[in-house]
Amino acid sequence: MTDTWFDEQQELGMDYAVPALLRSIYAEQRWDAQADTEQTLCLLAELELAVDEMCVKEKDVHKRVDLLLDTFYTKWLFSGTGQKVPEYLLNNIAYVIKMRSGTSTALAILLAHLLERANFNATVALMQNEVMVHVALSSEEGYIIDPASGQQSWYVTPENDSEKDQEPMELIIGDEAFKLYLAQQKWSFIAAEKFSHALSCVELLMELLGDDPYERRDRGYLLNQLNCPKMAKDDLQFFVDECPDDPTIEIIQNQIEELADHNNILH
Repeated sequence: MTDTWFDEQQELGMDYAVPALLRSIYAEQRWDAQADTEQTLCLLAELELAVDEMCVKEKDVHKRVDLLLDTFYTKWLFSGTGQKVPEYLLNNIAYVIKMRSGTSTALAILLAHLLERANFNATVALMQNEVMVHVALSSEEGYIIDPASGQQSWYVTPENDSEKDQEPMELIIGDEAFKLYLAQQKWSFIAAEKFSHALSCVELLMELLGDDPYERRDRGYLLNQLNCPKMAKDDLQFFVDECPDDPTIEIIQNQIEELADHNNILH
């Protein structure tokens, strides 16, 4: 899956057939022209090959889950964020694969990819606003894994158990995982005042979402930070027109007035 045909992909943001992990790797070229994508893909291919060998070695699904998780966290030493590293690096898939440390979102996307490689139905999931990995062995049985620690919970849902008794879980399927990655990376770039990088994330999100008013709002903020007041004003006005009842609307309107005053001064 990491071979040369991906080099021909022109817009990974719109290619839903490409796994979220690979779309995230290629997306990094949008804000970092020096990103060594080939090295990242080679390192990923080594992990995938090791997973293929596990599948040959272990046919029992429960033992294969244990083997893969033990390898991922004990042998390969992947872990959550324990050091003082900027979040935009810890959320960067290339950094995570190379340095073996990252955010829960980045680790979840990588772990779910490798579990799928091992022939499991694995997806990123949200439980109580925490990013997890869900492995479905059947409609009633599966695992929930904390991507930062590797702690796993095996569950079996009784046939007569109502959905109200189950802890709510949202599966992040397909391009939703890529959107989650881009959104987290956007905010980590904003926190680090890397506004042009954050703008690249917004542009990718808009390729997926179209004229989403909240992405237009964020783009307006970033364009203002990058000294493009007229374009910023247009985006913020679009947000006001589309979301007049948003609780932040008064703040946005004040920003629009300031930008209008700025434009008048320039003229």
